Amino acid sequence: MTFTAHNIRLADGSETLPEAGWLIADSPWTQAALRSLRLFYGHRLAGRSIVDLGCLEGGYTLEFARAGMRATGVEVRRSNFENCLRVKDGAGVPDLAFVNDDVWNLAAHGPFDAAFCCGLLYHLDRPAAFIRLMAECVRDVIILHTHFATDTNEALFQLSPPAENEGLPGRWMHEHDLDDTSQLEAHKWTSWSNKRSFWPTKPALIQLLKECGFDMVYEQYDMLGRDIRGSMESGYYHQQGRSMFVAMRT
Repeated sequence: MTFTAHNIRLADGSETLPEAGWLIADSPWTQAALRSLRLFYGHRLAGRSIVDLGCLEGGYTLEFARAGMRATGVEVRRSNFENCLRVKDGAGVPDLAFVNDDVWNLAAHGPFDAAFCCGLLYHLDRPAAFIRLMAECVRDVIILHTHFATDTNEALFQLSPPAENEGLPGRWMHEHDLDDTSQLEAHKWTSWSNKRSFWPTKPALIQLLKECGFDMVYEQYDMLGRDIRGSMESGYYHQQGRSMFVAMRT
């Protein structure tokens, strides 16, 4: 199977997507997530369980396992899941598992100490319900990497005018018009069971995490890499409206 997103260095030194020019292990997103996990667990990180929700090709899941955690990736698309199995077979790392399932079935695979939810929430039409589901299945830490709605009428994602869903303010985004599962398999970076998704605003996301019983909630800006100011003023953060939010039960 061809990899489309995660360049992973396997145990034999080969890479899954060498044309990317960088490894997912070196990504600021990966490093930021590990910093928060080490901040919370310290020397207790090894052996802690973490679920990577909508894990795509398993790159982040593998890095958590390499850090000593018991890592499980959940991926609904069979084609992506087969790539995850290739990673598992080639990584030579213990405590690495993958499940071919819908993330809405999270409770069947947990509970977990921590969750990493990257690139998934903004593909759901019921994000509040999913955050509550994570809160029920996760004991300590949720790391949420997602787009959020802003006051700006941007054209990049062609979002709807301001709206409300599940009691939260935000905007809708069209995902696809497909019903055929085989066609959905080919659209690796879209939603699965819903044809449109809802992006809550940043304040709404943070408030919901707080209400779900996480007494420490923060936005982790170091995931932007070296040029945080540039990213926030005119670069990735400014253009994409996407960030990393961490919720902890201390």
